[in-house]
Amino acid sequence: MSTAAFRVLALGLAALAMAPLRYEFPPITDFPEHAATIATLSDAWTNGPLSTWYELDFVHTQYWLMAVLGALLAPLVGGPVTALKVLLVLASVGLVAALMRLARTFELDERLALVAVPLLWSRPFTLGFVPFVMAAPLVVWALAEVGGVVAPSRRAQVLVGALSLAVFFLNLASVVWLGVAAVAVVASRNFEWRRLTGLIALVIPVGAWLVFSDVTNVDSSRFAVSMDGRWWSPKHLLLEAPSWLTDRWSGDLDVMLLGILVLAIAALAEARSFSRPGLALSLSTAALTLALPFERGWLWGLSTRFLPAALMIAPFVWNKRARTAVIVVFAAVGLISSWNVDQHVSQAQDELRGVSLLKDLPAGRRVLQLTFDDTSAVVNDSIVSHASAYHRVWNHGANEPSFVDLPQSVVRYREGKAPWTRPWPWEFKPHEYDNAREGAQYDFVLTRGQGASFPPPSGTEGPAWTLLRESGAWRLYSR
Repeated sequence: MSTAAFRVLALGLAALAMAPLRYEFPPITDFPEHAATIATLSDAWTNGPLSTWYELDFVHTQYWLMAVLGALLAPLVGGPVTALKVLLVLASVGLVAALMRLARTFELDERLALVAVPLLWSRPFTLGFVPFVMAAPLVVWALAEVGGVVAPSRRAQVLVGALSLAVFFLNLASVVWLGVAAVAVVASRNFEWRRLTGLIALVIPVGAWLVFSDVTNVDSSRFAVSMDGRWWSPKHLLLEAPSWLTDRWSGDLDVMLLGILVLAIAALAEARSFSRPGLALSLSTAALTLALPFERGWLWGLSTRFLPAALMIAPFVWNKRARTAVIVVFAAVGLISSWNVDQHVSQAQDELRGVSLLKDLPAGRRVLQLTFDDTSAVVNDSIVSHASAYHRVWNHGANEPSFVDLPQSVVRYREGKAPWTRPWPWEFKPHEYDNAREGAQYDFVLTRGQGASFPPPSGTEGPAWTLLRESGAWRLYSR
């Protein structure tokens, strides 16, 4: 197969892996909330109904590039939901393209990039770490420029600077990855430190973030919590690794495919023929899974989100042309994995269809979601906990729980618009709902499953609620 034909095949397989996004409700935990953030930016720019609830704050956070790109794209593709799907497709296809670029500049076999295809729907993706997913191809692209056989030209350094800034405005964990991996790769190239010139672009924005960000100054935030870190032991990390790689769905097929993929990667090993920059990149990426805390304050999955990247880069350690059989295995696992994901996403529509109860509600109203049952028979994580965010997309009204209170959010409540809420993580404690304090702040309540706290018993202080619509385990109540 010619090089050009292979590149078309690789990018085509990556695009095929994203085909399940064609379904109306992607079973991605944070997807509705990210779509709502895009909708809020779009609405704020046109002084729409959402601007009466929310305002934008670009000073105290750098976490806004995903939302801005989505808001610019939304009018062109049919709305925030489609825009977010397009961004996920571009990021996934772009990651495979970036890995091929990395292989070329490291003088390795670019066919190794096919290892990424079955890992595209890993846990960082299905949890909805969208800015992290979008930053991954940019990090790999920047590392390809920094660590190539030929030192980057002045033009390439400018490109690295631009990529670094884009990563900074997407996700800070990815900035750590870029910095650590870039230093490691450059160290493997006879300490040519001038290769890192492009990363100087990060100095001023990172410094400003340290001074002004509500993430580093949590006492200035409504979301003030302890920021003590919690690390996982190597044993615990190893035991949990499959769930952060391909073990996302019901059934055993995804675990079997992971085993085959690992065996195929191991078949590449040849102790006397390794690539120094490839080894440096692989070790530095894998090291982040132990060096970073798993959880810090409200931030979690900080270390484990790098597990898929570490496995994707593992084949780039060995400096030889891969056996065709191994490449065929990568492609076959990618195809079967894509089919498996599509089957599960299709099945998940039955669990998510009840979200449609929110459609066609009056504009500008506020919805509260109480999730008494967030289990799924299809996906190993909750796919329903942020469903109320679709209200912001469809009806331009406010919703809770939301990401608006998070210090890194570019969307903030306007003065006097923030509802009273229980201490974090209140969204996971629906049984503590207090109708007297919370009820009057909402026009509608969306529930999934049943709990004693809602609907409140007769005679309870606060507003009375009437069942408006229901679908399966979902119910929508009106005040």
